[in-house]
Amino acid sequence: MAEFELTKRAFQFSVTVLKFFGAFQLNSEFRFLKIQLYRSVTSIGANITEGSAGSSRKQLAQYYSIALRSARESSYWLKLINSVFSELEKTKMESIIAECEAIIRILGKSVNSLKTSTK
Repeated sequence: MAEFELTKRAFQFSVTVLKFFGAFQLNSEFRFLKIQLYRSVTSIGANITEGSAGSSRKQLAQYYSIALRSARESSYWLKLINSVFSELEKTKMESIIAECEAIIRILGKSVNSLKTSTK
C-alpha cells in the first residue's frame, strides 16, 4: 500500500474512533480508557506521517514500527472497551476493531519489507 494511502487510512481511522467515542460518555473511573485509546489511535497516523518525512528507509521502518505498536495498543483498548461496555453499538465496534486489525497487518508487512530492504 502506498504511503499516502496508508496515511489517509490511518487518519480516517482516527477520525472514526474520535467521533464514535466522543459521543460516548464514560464514568469518571473509566475515563482513562478513552484517553488511552485516543492517544494510541492518533499516534498511528502521526508516526506514519512523521516517518514519511524521514530521510531514509531505516527511519521510515522505525516510525512504522512505532505506528505498529500504537495500532496493537489501540486494538487492545478497543477490545477491552467492547468487552466491558455492552451499551456500545456492537456492529460499529466490530467494524472499528476490524479496521484496526487491517492497519496492523498492513503496518506489519510494511515494517518487515522495509527491514528486509535495509539490510
